[in-house]
Amino acid sequence: MGRSERTHDRWRFSHRTGLAVACALTLLVPALPVWAQSGAPAPVAADQPATRSGAPVPSEAKQNETAFALLGAPPKAEVRIDGKLIGITPLPPRTALAPGPHQIVISRRGYSTFSSDFTAIEGRMVAVEVELTPLLAILKVSSDVPGAQVFVDEDLRGETPLELELRPGPHVVRVRRIGYFEQTWSVATVAGEQYDRDLILEIQPEQKRREEAVFKTEKRWYSRWWVWTLAAVGASGVAAAIVTPIVLSRRSDCDKLDGEVCFPISVMPASLQLGLTIPLK
Repeated sequence: MGRSERTHDRWRFSHRTGLAVACALTLLVPALPVWAQSGAPAPVAADQPATRSGAPVPSEAKQNETAFALLGAPPKAEVRIDGKLIGITPLPPRTALAPGPHQIVISRRGYSTFSSDFTAIEGRMVAVEVELTPLLAILKVSSDVPGAQVFVDEDLRGETPLELELRPGPHVVRVRRIGYFEQTWSVATVAGEQYDRDLILEIQPEQKRREEAVFKTEKRWYSRWWVWTLAAVGASGVAAAIVTPIVLSRRSDCDKLDGEVCFPISVMPASLQLGLTIPLK
């Protein structure tokens, strides 16, 4: 083999080695963001206020079945028969019930509690008339930023989201959270009524600047340029580590070619076989 042919083969070997490194980078670099995301802790959801589970829905009795009808109860009141919650008012016009003596208890926040005994007659419907007296008003306050303090008549009553009872009459409600403008309003409450207030708190300029400054300093590590530079260098090292042992493992064959390097394609990884075949003469 002449000097010009050797030079040409070496050029082809260097060109194809560079192609192998480029293929390795193409395979390895896109996987880094996925690895970074899978290794990062999953965001934890913020704590939410406890909600009451759905109440059971009582079955409606057919004609000639034992049943009772509830009269005079306000809506959204809990109905318990013999200590067991059977539903929320309003109930079906004919609520199925086993024959015999029973105790009924009806309660709703802000109202007096009604309790009485009655007897269900087999095959007939019994009417149970109740009366709940409204005593207090209900105030529900929520905000887009949870944890705001709620003051009623300058008394701290809790933090949003909040549901509380108020005496009938005029009240001044104030909601405050550090870094946000306060909100104050007046309300004249009526016993038995519910008042809902959903607030959107306006952030103060100084607090907004602080939050923006913190956000700028908390860039994710994989969004920085030097991370990708190191990743590219590392991928190049991986490609070189794959190529070098293959070349050395067939060094004896290369000696037969007067020092030329041969690439045994049959033992190379499939990802590097494309375009790496070097014909041996």
